[in-house]
Amino acid sequence: MIRIAICDDDEYTLDILKTKIDREFAKYTDDYIIKCYSNGMLLLDDNRHTAFDILFLDIDMPKIGGFEIAQQFRDSFLQCFIIFITSHSNLVYRSFDFQPFNFIPKDPQDDFNSTVVSVIDKLMEHMKQHKKIVLENDEETAVVYYHNIVYIESSKHYLKYYIQNREMPIVKRGSMNETESEISSYGFVRIHRGYIVNLRYIKSVDKKIGKVYVNYNGIRKPLTMGASYKEAVDKRFTLYLRDTL
Repeated sequence: MIRIAICDDDEYTLDILKTKIDREFAKYTDDYIIKCYSNGMLLLDDNRHTAFDILFLDIDMPKIGGFEIAQQFRDSFLQCFIIFITSHSNLVYRSFDFQPFNFIPKDPQDDFNSTVVSVIDKLMEHMKQHKKIVLENDEETAVVYYHNIVYIESSKHYLKYYIQNREMPIVKRGSMNETESEISSYGFVRIHRGYIVNLRYIKSVDKKIGKVYVNYNGIRKPLTMGASYKEAVDKRFTLYLRDTL
């Protein structure tokens, strides 16, 4: 569940932001909630119990301003992406102390809608790349970023996670089908009934001989590609290259 807060003392702006943010997040997931605040103190009180993941925050507000709210969020040591909203461009530089993810200007001459869309697109991509998974077995518990997983191999009722800059895989019990459904939206593709591969590590796809070559710790490693997966793999890899090059 992604928990989103919007805080702006202008009710009109608050309603517009909620509508646009809701519309954009719905393109990515239905697992989110949005709460709106025109009072910063209520936001801070709720954050003690809710711990928001994303905060759209007006800088210039009465009683308690956006910078003071941002400071309290940072002092809580909870990870939260802060996007500042302001009509005062001179305040942007002062906001860097609070490590904001981005800014949305209120300037009516700017394309407000496209800015909101662009910020959310960048945020969702960032969250995908920085999502973590806990891999646990009898010997260890490891917290791993999805973007560091090169590929996953099935072995009977176990899965082997091959991690960049790690010599041996992490082995845990699991289902290949369930794992595929959980991580396919994070840049992974099933290439064989026994392999799921991170697109960012694919160097090339050879449909003739049925091989996918991945970069694993500096080694160009071939993995077998199942015949029934060839077209889907080629399509996903082509789209990935188009989006990243």
